[in-house]
Amino acid sequence: MIDYHEEAVQDFTAVVDRNPKNAHAHFRRAFSLKALKRYTEAADDFEKAKDLAPLDPKMVVNYKKLKGVSCIVLCEPGEEPHF
Repeated sequence: MIDYHEEAVQDFTAVVDRNPKNAHAHFRRAFSLKALKRYTEAADDFEKAKDLAPLDPKMVVNYKKLKGVSCIVLCEPGEEPHF
């Protein structure tokens, strides 16, 4: 969803509301929140994703290197694990 960050936040929020343990939804919503300069909310979502999937190295971000990163591919759409 390039440049549809408001819509992405709404979509991922709907997913999180239905399944708060979905680490991928928290992680992906964090990138859209970051793009919208809602940094505190983005950091909360990044940390929540890490808490939900502590053994998944893709869920850990280096905040100093995050500035230029627009997204990280966790898996192909539709191949998300069931939470």
